[in-house]
Amino acid sequence: MQDTLKEIINLGIDSSKIAEEFKKNKVVVIQDFLKPEVAEEFYKWFSEDMPAEWWEVSSCPAYGEEKPSFVRNTEENTEEIKERYDEAIESFSNGNFAYNFYRTLPNHHDDCTCTECQIRKWLVSSECLDFISEVTTEKYTDSDEVFAACYTPGDFLSPHVDSPNGTLGFVLQLTKDWKPEYGGMLHFMDDDRSVVERIEVPEFNSLTLFYLPKNKGKWHFVSAVSPGTPEIRLTYTGWFK
Repeated sequence: MQDTLKEIINLGIDSSKIAEEFKKNKVVVIQDFLKPEVAEEFYKWFSEDMPAEWWEVSSCPAYGEEKPSFVRNTEENTEEIKERYDEAIESFSNGNFAYNFYRTLPNHHDDCTCTECQIRKWLVSSECLDFISEVTTEKYTDSDEVFAACYTPGDFLSPHVDSPNGTLGFVLQLTKDWKPEYGGMLHFMDDDRSVVERIEVPEFNSLTLFYLPKNKGKWHFVSAVSPGTPEIRLTYTGWFK
């Protein structure tokens, strides 16, 4: 790990070109965002080194209410995890907002030095916030909720607007060897939810930034990961404000 994650953005990025595209489309995908060795370290942490029980299976609705549940990824919770998944699927089939995927929670102790805790600190560093402010031409001073997300076969996130989570959403892709037929793609929709305006296939070490109009948000969803998919859809995601 570099010195507490300093100077980890790829130096070859043309921020002026990115700013032009973001101004035009209010969404941009930045390829090769991090220095290669840093992206590889992030991938290795979440896919191999981080204890499996640090993942929480998050689903919505939970217990008949429109709120999320978090169930620790342990063998003894297998039955409850399946129950929560079945409830999410039933809610989705009835046209309601629903999701199911694995994620991390900000429940580490204050002096934890694990890779994720360093990522959280970096996201509010001057290097990160100055870059984000430069390419969006807006002043961002903090992050909102941030977490790692892992999608396995059957996992999904139905259409939603992310309001009021902040005014800029981000998805750092740590997914390797992904194919479009695997599903798990990020879809952006128009305000009427009748047209898909843009689809992003997960590509390793790419950063997607998308504007969320205040008190309105932007409709988007992650399609279900196909049965039998041999890879995992792995991201670090959240919002800036």
